[in-house]
Amino acid sequence: MGNDILVVAEHMEGKLAPSTLELVAKGRDLAAQSGGAVKAALLGSGAGALAQSLAAYGIEVLHVDDPSLVEYSDGAYGQAVRALVDHVAPRVVLVAHTAQGYDLAPGLAGAADLPLVSNCVDVRLEGGTLVATRRVLNEKIQGEFEVASDRPYVVTLRPGSVKPAEPAAGGQVTPAPVAVDASKVRTKFLALERPQVSDIDLAAADVIVSAGRGIQKKENLALVEEFAKALGGVVGASRPLTDMEWLPKTRQVGQSGKTVRPKLYVACGISGAMQHVAGMKDSGLIVAINTDPSAPIFEVAHVGIVGNVLQILPLVLKDLKG
Repeated sequence: MGNDILVVAEHMEGKLAPSTLELVAKGRDLAAQSGGAVKAALLGSGAGALAQSLAAYGIEVLHVDDPSLVEYSDGAYGQAVRALVDHVAPRVVLVAHTAQGYDLAPGLAGAADLPLVSNCVDVRLEGGTLVATRRVLNEKIQGEFEVASDRPYVVTLRPGSVKPAEPAAGGQVTPAPVAVDASKVRTKFLALERPQVSDIDLAAADVIVSAGRGIQKKENLALVEEFAKALGGVVGASRPLTDMEWLPKTRQVGQSGKTVRPKLYVACGISGAMQHVAGMKDSGLIVAINTDPSAPIFEVAHVGIVGNVLQILPLVLKDLKG
């Protein structure tokens, strides 16, 4: 086993998933700790341009091109990634904790008899030991867990936990001659179905204005929507609002919703329960508006405004429009 870190890139419809660049950033940290280098596995068919775009982040991209990899399937991707693990012999295999990642990672770990550490918000190496940070007990407690193994670790990292990598020089694309046995692939991609009602991707937004119970009634969401639009942002929500179906679950920020890292996060009438804060505490600038001066949200906010959000937003909107 070597010291390199192998990142499994994720892409869809010709675009890299944002979580891939987060894995590259964490891979750099781990490589510095292990004394190795970051390598990324990019699997696909006709995805050479994507491989080159990923190499622009200063890493070696192991490009596997095979017709069986045109779309994700656990059988085809599992074969290819396992072959690359055998070839690279990495210290850690990093996979995003997405629908694809938490399908691929357990299969890889089980097939290759490797230790699996899933749903991490952070991870580091101390000598030969992996130290993973995970949230447990319905995310009420965050703890560090040590795993010691002489085999490569398979780790899934929760999207939004790490700041994405910046471009860097020195990257390259290396064709990886991995053969996929199509006869052993038991699942087949048929089609990509999207929700009938289109919705936003909170994780990709630079500005999020989230509403809580402090907006009092569903009709006041229009004010929050107008404010978010004026800032060039999107509307999120705390769990009570999605439980009441004022907004879809895709808008929920927190432990059972999305983990986000926007440049600006505005919390409107949100008290700041631990479950919500866990999903937005790493935002670049946090502005909180709440009538309760002792609301927990003010403990993580960079700017706190004590007042009625329904009175404050119209005043700010007036200035923005003026």
